Amino acid sequence: MIVPGSVNPLLLASLAGYQIPYSLRFRAANSAYLSRTPASAGNRKTATISMWIKRGNISSAMDPLGVAAGNTEAIRFNATNTMMIRFGNLDSTTNAVFRDPSAWGHLVIARDTTQATSTDRLKAWWNGSALTFSSYSVPAQNADTDLFNTVVHNLGASTGPGNIYDGYMAEVNFIDGQALTPSSFGQTDATTGVWVPKKYSGTYGANGFYLKFADATTTTTIGNDSSGNANNWTTSGISVTSGVTFDQMTDTPTLN
Repeated sequence: MIVPGSVNPLLLASLAGYQIPYSLRFRAANSAYLSRTPASAGNRKTATISMWIKRGNISSAMDPLGVAAGNTEAIRFNATNTMMIRFGNLDSTTNAVFRDPSAWGHLVIARDTTQATSTDRLKAWWNGSALTFSSYSVPAQNADTDLFNTVVHNLGASTGPGNIYDGYMAEVNFIDGQALTPSSFGQTDATTGVWVPKKYSGTYGANGFYLKFADATTTTTIGNDSSGNANNWTTSGISVTSGVTFDQMTDTPTLN
């Protein structure tokens, strides 16, 4: 908890480092989410997801990610505040709970069905630390999954849409064809010991993308991909009209 009048340690840690100027607010009350359907399939075996998340409503199930008509791939905060990661239509649930709406957290998920050892096919980290699972189930070796397939992908909702996410997202990187670790996207500040963002400098693959939510000119530009791939996202329920509904936020992982 940050004591009123004190300095946020995350802000202190980031002052001299990489800065994230904007986040995007997803208002469940406005059924806000982003959607994209790739025109051609990417690598359906190997991928990395990196996103900074700050939850709002923590009272019900909500999906930061939903893929395909049957939600065969998903990230879900359960009503118990554990996290479910659905991979190849199989669910794994974390031991950790996520119920602090005042704090940003960094989620990294590496998925790789080419691995011979089943426990190497799905790995996840929160703020640089490996997550453990109360239940763990992953696809068979070399199975194709629907992430980066030619099916609908939603950020901020399941593909109904349903389980609407309530909260913020920032610095969203999806990497097509590589299974990476958190060190590609963040680092521990040597002075404070706080996990802080760093700029991803690698490649994205054909269907990879980077959303930094920097251009609030229109509801179209706020979903633009900054990876160079032009894998842009369509917004629904997002407002860039000035006033209390303006959803481009300056509350970020480096300016919490």
